Amino acid sequence: MTRKLLIGFNWLAAGVLSIVLLLAALMPTDFFNKEDWAKPVILIVTALGFLLILNAIKKACQNISARTYRYWLYGIAGLILIAQVWVAVHFIDATRADVYFVRNQAIALAQGSHRWAYYFKVYPNNVNSALLESVFIKLLLGMGIKAPWMILNLLRFAWIDTGLLSGLVLLKHWQHWRPSGLLLMLTWLLSIPVYSYGVFPYNDALVMPLALNVAALGWLFVNKHGWQRWLAGVGTWLLLAMGYVMKSNLVVLIIAVLLTVGLMVVLDKTRWRLAVEWLVGSVVTLGLITMLMTTAAKHNGYVKDPELATPVTSWIAMSLNPDTQGQYHGADFYPIRNTKTQAAKKKMAAESIKSRVEQMGPLGLVDHFYQKLGVFYSHGDFDAINLIAQWLKAPSRYILHQRHYKFWALLLTQSWYLALLIGSIWQLFTQRKHLISTAMLSLVLLGLTAFHVLIWEVEPRYALPLLPIIMLLGCEGWSTMPALALNFKRRLAVSWVLMLGALVGMLNLMQMSKKVTVNQISIAMQGNGAYFTPNTLGVKTRDHFVVQLHGEQSNQLVLHTKSKNRVTIVVKHQGSVLKRVTGQAEKVQQIDYRAVHAKQLNVTIINHGKTPALYGSGLLHFSNDTGAITKQPQMTMQWNVNRVFKPKNPTQKIKLTPNKSIAAMTGLFLVLVLVSIWYRPADELNQRKRV
Repeated sequence: MTRKLLIGFNWLAAGVLSIVLLLAALMPTDFFNKEDWAKPVILIVTALGFLLILNAIKKACQNISARTYRYWLYGIAGLILIAQVWVAVHFIDATRADVYFVRNQAIALAQGSHRWAYYFKVYPNNVNSALLESVFIKLLLGMGIKAPWMILNLLRFAWIDTGLLSGLVLLKHWQHWRPSGLLLMLTWLLSIPVYSYGVFPYNDALVMPLALNVAALGWLFVNKHGWQRWLAGVGTWLLLAMGYVMKSNLVVLIIAVLLTVGLMVVLDKTRWRLAVEWLVGSVVTLGLITMLMTTAAKHNGYVKDPELATPVTSWIAMSLNPDTQGQYHGADFYPIRNTKTQAAKKKMAAESIKSRVEQMGPLGLVDHFYQKLGVFYSHGDFDAINLIAQWLKAPSRYILHQRHYKFWALLLTQSWYLALLIGSIWQLFTQRKHLISTAMLSLVLLGLTAFHVLIWEVEPRYALPLLPIIMLLGCEGWSTMPALALNFKRRLAVSWVLMLGALVGMLNLMQMSKKVTVNQISIAMQGNGAYFTPNTLGVKTRDHFVVQLHGEQSNQLVLHTKSKNRVTIVVKHQGSVLKRVTGQAEKVQQIDYRAVHAKQLNVTIINHGKTPALYGSGLLHFSNDTGAITKQPQMTMQWNVNRVFKPKNPTQKIKLTPNKSIAAMTGLFLVLVLVSIWYRPADELNQRKRV
């Protein structure tokens, strides 16, 4: 009976992913309108093409020696290392929104300040993230490193890669090492979320690999003895506690593990005494880590304010907003935040919950949860494509062609995600061995899905801890799927179908690119200070500041103000005046100047009024130019610099992606698919000759 229960968990998770597969294939544009989406038919054809390529890789892996296979693994591991180091060195996030507050606070703590931003009174859940980051920053500052962001990127990648190592341990245990180990490494190498979250300085990267880490350490705990067993046990305790204190929604991981331990005892997979010892250690560690973080916060000057903290019911109320599909919405958040007392906040949130539930009714709620499921799961890059809006450092070629690169990255990621979902669904429906570890992963998937879809606010980013699970199950599913056995006629038929699909896809993409032109490119921006508690910088008579650029061509500067004062703004490059404008401040926020390649612009604001002209700004604890941490925080002007393509000069317009790129990518993809279809390993050819 218990074995059937484990299979039932896996089937339920497979059922959820089956719905997700349809959403991810057919309906992503219903939930998101920020990306340039290829049509569903292109995504489906590309995903099927990937499955054919993976089928050929599987055949190849089964027909090479163990030594050659090992060299392949070493080669992909080397490529992963090279790619991650290159990204960590060349992409430095300038932080924005929540990350801006966490980084600023971490720097302040590292420098000995015990003054906390008002933000943390409202969002106490991010206190631990600031505390943890401050430890690393303080250590690196002590080593004389003033701009530690590249090193933190490298550490973040190293931590994320523990998920890959844990996945490989599980695949080795599941006995489909060839080719599943190579397929998982290949998926990791091509995963856009791995690279994007590796340079995103928030706690998402911290929790991303936890489910696989805990599963792998749990297997070691059960199957090893002596010091190895208890080292693995302590590892699980620490990871579960760390995940919970950093992101409270990871309580579902703790629940999933506790249920798994109970099922193991019932199935006689472990001794009850050993399970109790593990349970006691887990509870004690969770209590100690929670107490440690609370003590550290108090020691560093943090004091909770119950009247300012946002009640949990406010997020539940926000999650029930049918107009926003349960996503974060300022119009929901700010009225509750601005209410004076905690009792009044809770009352307002409760009334909103009741009103929305009554308004939607049972059928409306079902539809709303369906919409939230789409938001949570349908985006295969888990919000990675648009994760970072401003950079301290990024390759100029990426800045200039970022929309082009994002389009191809999204197409690759979404199609690979569809293939992973197909593999995961197959694996969950068919697996009959190693049910304990698979059921634990299914419980995590079901728990986090239920938490965000049925209860909490939802964003694609919140589903990130599930991505490694889908990667693992997908790669194992690809390995256990029956190999496609095609005779000559069927190979020919499949080839023609894929060629036709590729041709239709290429023409469709060319038509899409023709319709979608890029009229403006964001070259650089400084948007810190615009979120949560907007800051302003008062210009009394004259203010001068430098706008740091990437050397690309620009022709528009945008400032941010609502001031009525009469001002004169002068934009210079290398001492030469590019533009001088005079007028009411709010009417001359957008300054167009002649196109120029510049690494920096010198901007002067002259205030002709008697009162200060207030401009949007942000308090930064680091240089917006070099990234170096400063001894004192400085108020920095907000600005955007763009390259605008004027309608009067249509030859300058940039397409979404050039036709030659579409033709080249389609041709490359088609060649890989056709080679995969017609590839026949030596043993298959020999067997046919014998027949």
